[in-house]
Amino acid sequence: MRRAPRIRLLLWHASAAIPVLGAAAAFYGPALERAGGAWPAPLDDVYIHFGFARAAALGHPFSWIPGNGYSSGGTSLTYPLALAPGYLLGFRGAWLGLFAALLACAALLDLCRSLRRLLEPRGGPGAASSRWVAWVAPLFVVAVPLLDWSWFSGMEVALLGAVLGRALVAVRRAELAPPARRPAEQLRAGLLAALLVATRPEAIALSAPLAVAVAHAAGSLGAAASLARASLPTALLLGAHAAANRAFTGEWSAAGAVRKLLLSNPYPTPLEKAVEVIKNLAALRVQALESALGGPWLSLVLPLLGAVAALDRRSRRVAVPLLLGAYGALLLVALNATARYQNLRYAAPSLVMLLVAAALGAHALARRGRLAAGVAAALAVAALAAPSAGFARQIDHFARASANIAGQHVEVARRLAARAPRPRRVLLGDAGAIPYLSGIPAIDGLGLGGYRGMPFARASVHGVPAVVELIERLDPAERPDVFALYPSWWGGLADVFGRRVDAVKIEDNVMCAADEKVIYEADWSALAPPGERRAGVIDEVDIADLMDERAHGYAFPSPRAGWVIGAVLPGGGDGAPRFDAGRLIPEGREQSFTVGAAAAFARGPAVLALRTDGGGPIALGVAALRDAGGEARVEVPERPAGRWSEIRVPLRDVAPGDRIRIRSLLGTFRSFHVWLLRP
Repeated sequence: MRRAPRIRLLLWHASAAIPVLGAAAAFYGPALERAGGAWPAPLDDVYIHFGFARAAALGHPFSWIPGNGYSSGGTSLTYPLALAPGYLLGFRGAWLGLFAALLACAALLDLCRSLRRLLEPRGGPGAASSRWVAWVAPLFVVAVPLLDWSWFSGMEVALLGAVLGRALVAVRRAELAPPARRPAEQLRAGLLAALLVATRPEAIALSAPLAVAVAHAAGSLGAAASLARASLPTALLLGAHAAANRAFTGEWSAAGAVRKLLLSNPYPTPLEKAVEVIKNLAALRVQALESALGGPWLSLVLPLLGAVAALDRRSRRVAVPLLLGAYGALLLVALNATARYQNLRYAAPSLVMLLVAAALGAHALARRGRLAAGVAAALAVAALAAPSAGFARQIDHFARASANIAGQHVEVARRLAARAPRPRRVLLGDAGAIPYLSGIPAIDGLGLGGYRGMPFARASVHGVPAVVELIERLDPAERPDVFALYPSWWGGLADVFGRRVDAVKIEDNVMCAADEKVIYEADWSALAPPGERRAGVIDEVDIADLMDERAHGYAFPSPRAGWVIGAVLPGGGDGAPRFDAGRLIPEGREQSFTVGAAAAFARGPAVLALRTDGGGPIALGVAALRDAGGEARVEVPERPAGRWSEIRVPLRDVAPGDRIRIRSLLGTFRSFHVWLLRP
């Protein structure tokens, strides 16, 4: 009698492994042929995770590259830690991808096991008619080709699926546990909900409703205490992460949020940002929740089954959070400026939640008798079959994208590693394979890799010249001596400070940001030496240097103003060409700053020296806000093109802590640098 359940369990595991491993083989097989011998990775971001994993394995957790310091740019806190054992076991270089593939398959099988536990009959009417749902549940996991692309991409989505399944099981256990055991089960559910958020930040849209579901099932324990046990781990995680970000980077937000969220861009108006969010939502709805699921009508089957689960008494405490989480995560993703790209990978968590909710709905419907079970089977077949037309396209896209990454990023890494003399540091833009495979230290100009707490992520949002200002702060021996960049992304840097020495161009580009990545040798001779200070200066603000702006409480006009610009012009102290970045202050707008508290000098008269470049006549209004003399109007005549010019404005009474305001009264003021001098 005992052998029958064991045999049935073994058969179920075999039936779950077949679709998971079959789907994996379908994606990896063609990609291996196209990747030129390396393990296929359809996204360069995979190698960013590999970099974090290698650093963790070498004793530098939460660093992209050992020596770069703490980075908040990893999209997942847990996934690199899960990959790190693979690196220690000998899966090095691109072959860490094989370990990631094994981890993905194991994670998907774990998700299938969690689904089986959620769908196990609990006795009562309909138990026999719904037993089949647990056997087809693994098909729900791999039914959507767009999601399969992400499952097997080497990213953290499969790990998220495994954690999601276990979190749902924990919520169910907290619901059914006797009162004596329920607090421990509630805390377990809370810890797994926090792990969800640590794996993908937008999972907060699911974590919060799960905590409410746990509190709703509290029974005699009390809702408040139950809610605390279920939600406090997530709150502590978010608080600790924000505090670490603030301590090590100066930002409460993670670098990915700073770099990618539309809300972080200072230049568009709120209406323009809202329009972009709507565009993202429309694209995600049409491409991820409609086309990928079988078209306008068949795509409604999944949410319909999910709604059935939400209305069912036995499943609603996990189904309602899944539906809220699916659409809530999609709303959060729509705030991401890159949501429509990289094969809609940001929609993957929402698809996972919808598929799990649909499996629960099929089970809930099948329990209502034979006729309802027939309807559930028909809907399940429709939900599983509708997306199948996309398999060929997604498998082909996976292979082509893997070929792109191998042909461009991996090849650039190989060429840089072969250069003699060996480069000391490479400047790149959010490119993971290049430093990981070449072994050359790097600075990520987009800021996701992090570098010693410097705000590269926010600088890259403000503009390329702001990134150069941060590089200017580095010791010359620390500055990158080679670049590996897309020229169209880095105008004003690659063409000004680089000399093209090599390039890698690919055909049939479906994934890389451009078909050609260029290698440059760097020439930073136009940058000022770190710590250089003009004679007679009692304070200065280097406009568009975000660290200097932060130190002086600098405010620029926003939105639709304050754009960062840069130039290399003669006219400095030694007459040599010198780089400086600045901001555009349109007519009628203003900039302001606080005289630095570190500038120790007695209150008294001073001279404000403003650096600008050539242009037509302008007029400025300058005021030291504590000065009773009010605003002084300064007429600035036409300046010669091709060199730096300086505007001098006497101030009657200035001290540390005073606020200086500079308004553009006529024309656009191109503001590059401010010095405060003793007269």
